[in-house]
Amino acid sequence: MKVAVIGAGMAGLTAARHLQSVGRKVTVFDKSKGTGGRLASRSVGDGWVDHGAPYFSADHQPFREELAQNVPPAALQLWNPRVKGLLDADEQVHFIGVPRNSAVTRNLLGSLSFQPSTRIGHLEKSASGWQLYNDGESLLGTWQQVIVAAPAPQTLALVRDYPSLAENVRKARMEPSWVAAVQTAELIESLAEVTIDPHPALRRITLNSAKPGRGNSHLYLLQAAKDWSIEHLEEAPEEVGRQLEAIFTRLTASSSEATVLFTHRWRYAFTEQAVGKPCLWDADLQLGACGDWCLGRRVEDAWQSGYLLARQMGCWTVSCSGFGMSRF
Repeated sequence: MKVAVIGAGMAGLTAARHLQSVGRKVTVFDKSKGTGGRLASRSVGDGWVDHGAPYFSADHQPFREELAQNVPPAALQLWNPRVKGLLDADEQVHFIGVPRNSAVTRNLLGSLSFQPSTRIGHLEKSASGWQLYNDGESLLGTWQQVIVAAPAPQTLALVRDYPSLAENVRKARMEPSWVAAVQTAELIESLAEVTIDPHPALRRITLNSAKPGRGNSHLYLLQAAKDWSIEHLEEAPEEVGRQLEAIFTRLTASSSEATVLFTHRWRYAFTEQAVGKPCLWDADLQLGACGDWCLGRRVEDAWQSGYLLARQMGCWTVSCSGFGMSRF
């Protein structure tokens, strides 16, 4: 049986791997050039910048076991940074990928068939299965089962004609976040490696260059707060970068020159309200959806959603470790 998975983040790759392990012929699509999703990274200068989640937690043993089995030790390390401020439950620090966070999803991709830089425009149900079309309206092929593992609003755009999924997807609300990579001439002593809520406009500042393998000394990743990001959502990246750099300079009161290397808008950065179900699956349609937005806002929530969707689709060789279909 052929399965198409739309989205090469943690949720999509987890479901895809387990379905492949029981003989499904899986193809993964992603609109980006590579894997990552929440764990996105970008090549800058002589190193890498994690412009998605700067780190992630792994609180539960099944998730830790899957990481240990599929990601080489050199590509997954514990990180114990100096933290200033209070970490929320979804901000706990455990792991990072090396030399970049997307190394984790790159290893999870393994031998899966992958079509990057492919945006799926719409799905059509036919007698032989699901026909997938790209955003240029070219037919990509037919698959018997489809999983959409994209942010909730993008998932809704693909499943809106199928009420069994769409009604649940509509329950999810997501919030945006602007991020900017800023490099300074010197280390700023007033900042920790992770600084939480340092300014009303900033949710977090991470010293990206403090993580192993990143290169680019004195490089900080600024993550704008929800309200500030909403207020400036449609502004040009260059203007947003200038504003965030100015806030950063005033905040740190540093004489060290700061340079904005890039600015990126995550239109759907975090889950504000989750669906409250581990995943969505319509057995009659052979259509499903998964993502962190089903359960929360962590990378681990995305993993659990993909894991349990594969199980619900009949991937019974997946070890359940006693947690069944409910949340850990």
